[in-house]
Amino acid sequence: MQRFEGKVALITGAASGIGRAAAIRFAQEGARVFCADLNLAGAQAVAAEIGGSAGAVQVDVADYASNQAMVAHVMEQAGQLDVAFLNAGLYGA
Repeated sequence: MQRFEGKVALITGAASGIGRAAAIRFAQEGARVFCADLNLAGAQAVAAEIGGSAGAVQVDVADYASNQAMVAHVMEQAGQLDVAFLNAGLYGA
């Protein structure tokens, strides 16, 4: 049994680097993955690479309303959120 089977994971910064690697790994471990990034095309590409029920959503992690919309999107699509891997960073923060 995969340890994240039946779980939903949201990964920010998922379009590249550590976020991309984390999204792929969570999927390999059985999670339904939502790839979030300011770069929507990049997040969509990672979700397509994962396949299955993986999804993508655009988010500006510096914007409160954008974060709320991201979580609302995941809840609408999946009905649950079990893991939040908050990997995105802010330049100059």
